[in-house]
Amino acid sequence: MSQGLAPDNDPPPAGIDWDAITGRPPFVLDEAAVQRRIRGRSVLVTGAAGSLGVPLVNALLAAGPATLALYDQHEGSLFRARQALGPASLDVHLQAILGDVRDRRRLQRVMGAVRPDLVFHLAAYKHVPWGEEDPEAFVATNVLGARCVIEAAGEAGVAQIVYPSTDKAIDPPSLYGATKRLVEAMLRVSSAGGGPHSVIVRFVNVLGSQGSAPETFARQIRAGRPLSITDQRMRRYWITPQHANLLLLHAACLDGQGEPALTVAPDAGEEITIMDVARRLWAALSPQAGEPEITVQGSRPGERLAEPLTAPGESLARLPLPGLLAVRGIPLPTAGAVERAVQRVLALLEGDANPQGLREALFRPI
Repeated sequence: MSQGLAPDNDPPPAGIDWDAITGRPPFVLDEAAVQRRIRGRSVLVTGAAGSLGVPLVNALLAAGPATLALYDQHEGSLFRARQALGPASLDVHLQAILGDVRDRRRLQRVMGAVRPDLVFHLAAYKHVPWGEEDPEAFVATNVLGARCVIEAAGEAGVAQIVYPSTDKAIDPPSLYGATKRLVEAMLRVSSAGGGPHSVIVRFVNVLGSQGSAPETFARQIRAGRPLSITDQRMRRYWITPQHANLLLLHAACLDGQGEPALTVAPDAGEEITIMDVARRLWAALSPQAGEPEITVQGSRPGERLAEPLTAPGESLARLPLPGLLAVRGIPLPTAGAVERAVQRVLALLEGDANPQGLREALFRPI
């Protein structure tokens, strides 16, 4: 279930060498490790028809699961995703299931029937400025949806949940980042209390993903329009779509590393300014056209000039699989504090769901 505001399983813009845009060589997927983790197992993916879900599902099929359940609420996107798999799914019990992650009973029935060993919980709303405009939708999907997934997974005996979070969850300035921060705390407390082992993947910006600045630049270049920059000083850590897929697959291969819940971040190299990304894309798509024309629009609500990979007190450590790093030094919140935070949010959703109240509840310290 892409759980997005519009279908989001369009592929990244074609014909672009995203590794060249980052200036880094690609990491190589450890296919043997992925097969050892996936082959013969039952796997469920929420948000399976989304921009992260579609390439992940293809890679999972190649690893030979016994059962692969695709859970998504968008009928058209899920239909296209299932049709595109075609013959690749002949040896796998493939299920395409229409469902909303906010529907607890539906999730309980599905997980009770599928009995997945591994759940990739990808379903979320993700566009930062939109979250500032519509807090209720983002909080309901990202927080309530995650709670339903965590509880249904625990009841079904799921061994592991892999969850894509974001660097925007570190001291979050945006409502989107605050929803992800709370879900991270929920997963860590659940795992520490005997629930499924969680691997939280702290994503950074993915080049070419739908709605991202580079995807917008590519469309503007091909349409002959000026490139729209929010703020020339903005810089981000960037990874390619291939690296994003590798992150999720390698995360599933990690054991607890001595922790009930493990947080990982991409081995993302150095930050790249948004101006450099625009210029590199321009050079790749219009090599004979000189300098690009730039328009500066100003920062949008919820954005900041830079996104850190680690919070104060945290550090990064190497892992045996390439492309990702362990985040060490994250304090474990108390179960009571997390539950009180969730209950505050749920009470607001069940009441008037006023935007200011939701915002205040989410930004309280946990």
